[in-house]
Amino acid sequence: MTREELVASLQQIHALTGQCLAGLRTSANPALPSSPGRHAQGASAPSRTTLPMRILDLREEGFFAVPRTAREVQERLSTSYPCELDRVAMALLRLIRRKELRKASKSVDGKKQVAYVW
Repeated sequence: MTREELVASLQQIHALTGQCLAGLRTSANPALPSSPGRHAQGASAPSRTTLPMRILDLREEGFFAVPRTAREVQERLSTSYPCELDRVAMALLRLIRRKELRKASKSVDGKKQVAYVW
């Protein structure tokens, strides 16, 4: 098999899998059993906003234009989403790991602290 034939075959496979996946997305699959506890078909699921999602919403609002400490983030979130400081700090670390926030430093009361910025 030549290189050109191999490339042509792979392109055909890619096109076929794309068509299959598009068909799965558009049609409901009645063969899959519905699990108990799921909402009835047609009913909308309740929207759940997780802590990382709320932090990313703050990022979109421009809250992280200046470096913010975990305590500042927790204070800002406490009005709509009360949670512990250590949960906020862990969520911020995970967002850094996913490269959705950046780490910086900030001086608070003469002490250098870790801050988060975007």
